[in-house]
Amino acid sequence: MPKLGEPKNLDRVDVAPSQSRRQFLVKTGTAVGVGTLSGLSGCTSLPGGGGSSMDTLNIAFKPPFPFLQYHVMNHEGYFEELEPDVEATNFANKGLTIVSAYSDGDIDLAFIGITPAIKMKSKGIPGKVTAANHENGFVVLGHEDFAALWDEHGADAFQAFREEEGRKFKFSTFPKGSVAFILLQYWLREELGVSPDLVDIEPMAGGSPVKRSLLSGNVDGTVIMEPIPTALEAKGAPFERITWAGSFMSGQPGGIMFMHDRLWNDNPDIAKSVVERHTRATEIIQEQSQIAAEAVSEAKGDKLPTKIARRALDSKASNYISDPAQITGSTQLFVEQMAELGQVDSEVSNDKIFEQSLYDSIAE
Repeated sequence: MPKLGEPKNLDRVDVAPSQSRRQFLVKTGTAVGVGTLSGLSGCTSLPGGGGSSMDTLNIAFKPPFPFLQYHVMNHEGYFEELEPDVEATNFANKGLTIVSAYSDGDIDLAFIGITPAIKMKSKGIPGKVTAANHENGFVVLGHEDFAALWDEHGADAFQAFREEEGRKFKFSTFPKGSVAFILLQYWLREELGVSPDLVDIEPMAGGSPVKRSLLSGNVDGTVIMEPIPTALEAKGAPFERITWAGSFMSGQPGGIMFMHDRLWNDNPDIAKSVVERHTRATEIIQEQSQIAAEAVSEAKGDKLPTKIARRALDSKASNYISDPAQITGSTQLFVEQMAELGQVDSEVSNDKIFEQSLYDSIAE
C-alpha cells in the first residue's frame, strides 16, 4: 500500500499534456477537482520513484496574494523555461483540497499556507517548505465604532464593546486551521489575553465570504491579508486597520512553496531551477510592483482591478520574500498554537518542515 503523499494508482497509463493543454491550465487557472487532477497527473505516478522522469510538473495553487510568486512566475513565462511540461491547477474556493490532492500523490509543487504544510508534516507526508512567499502579511480589521473603542481602551475594548452592544464582538475569518484563524487565536489569547466569553469567531471558506460578511454588517471584524483591506478602503467601507501582524509576531509566516521530496531527490536541477525562478519573481514583486499587480489581477479577473492590486502592494502587509529562514522562528509559534487547538497531535520541528539548502544554493 502506498504511503501518504505517494501516488496510489501505479498501474494507470498517464499521457503527458499537449502544449496547448498546458497553456490552458496555467494561463486560465481552471479549477479542477481532486478526482480530475488524478487523471491529469503526468508522470509523477510512474513506478520506481514516483516522477523520476519528470515529464510533467504538477502544481497546485490558489489566487490570493500570499501566492503572488506563482502568479508572477506564470505571467513572466518562467514555468515555460522549465524542462518538464507544467500542469497548474487552481483550487480556488475548494477549502483545503490541495492537501487532499497532495496527500494522494498527485502534486509535485504546492503554493499553500504554512498551516497546511505543518499539518502534512505532522502526518509524515513527504515534502518540505523550500521557499517562503511572504511574512507579516495579515492585518486585523475592525468596524470604525470598535476602532474608536480600541484607541481608547486597547485590549479592554472587547469588554467595552460587550457592555455597549450587549453581545460578543464577532470575527469572521478563514477556515479553522488556516493561517488567519491561527493568527487570530494567537493575537486574542497570547498577545491580548482576551477571554473567549467576549469574542465569537466564525470560520468562512475564503476571502470573498469574509468580505461579504463585513459589508453586510453580520460581523464586526476580521484578520485578513491584502488586497481585501485595500479594496474595502477603496469602497469607503466603515472598517479600520486595528493592528498589523508584524507588530505582534515578527516574521509571521503565511504563504509558502511546498515541494515534494521526489522533486529534489530525483530531479535536483529542476528543483533548483524552480526555487531560482521563485526568487526572481520575488525580486519583481519588490522592485517592479506594477508587473506583479498585473499578474495577480489577471489571475483574479474582474474581482481585482490592477489599480487596487497595485495600491495593496504598497501596504505594510505586503512583504514578499523567498528565504525560508525568515519565517522559521514564528513558524514554531504556529506549531505550538496548532497543538494547543488540537490541529496537530504533536509538535513538529522546523527540520521536518523546512528544506533550506535549495534556497542557499541559489543565494550563494
